Amino acid sequence: MNTKDFLRMGIPLGQTTHLVGLAEPTPIDLEAVLRELGAGDSFFRGTTFGSGECDLPTFLQQCSDEEQGRNLPADKVPQSTFWVVNDRNQMIGIVRVRHRLNERLLQYGGNIGYYIRPSERGKGYGKVVLQLALKKFRRLGASRALLTVHPHNAVSARVVLANGGVADTQGKDPISGEVVERYWIEL
Repeated sequence: MNTKDFLRMGIPLGQTTHLVGLAEPTPIDLEAVLRELGAGDSFFRGTTFGSGECDLPTFLQQCSDEEQGRNLPADKVPQSTFWVVNDRNQMIGIVRVRHRLNERLLQYGGNIGYYIRPSERGKGYGKVVLQLALKKFRRLGASRALLTVHPHNAVSARVVLANGGVADTQGKDPISGEVVERYWIEL
């Protein structure tokens, strides 16, 4: 991505955005952002740390186990968690890249989920973050990604469409019955 891309997306110069993996140094405000997210926000599932179920080291170990496919419940798939940070090592959000789909994720959840903290929304980060997540997913050998968006979340739908999303049929969470719009992005 070059300077013109960031300006076109409304992100100020000097505010570069990148994804930080679990093996890299943690952002300075990781704990605060996880607490802010709590149990979830805007249909992005929260964290066991943010909801008070465990301490931070345990949560980070859970993320590592998920990435390696260790200790997963039967209904879960391996996923990588990334911290979205700016050039000052401050967190903008969180990305989850699920390595494959199971029957539930095929209908509800998809391959990629992302969260932009409320104070950073409306600044164009969503488009950049999804673009970065798609690159990570492509490195896993994927040729296309499924994203699901709740029908009333027009902002997320625009982010997906701006990244090449093509609308498919609606999906439905087999547990809650919630309906989502499904989009495929060719990698």
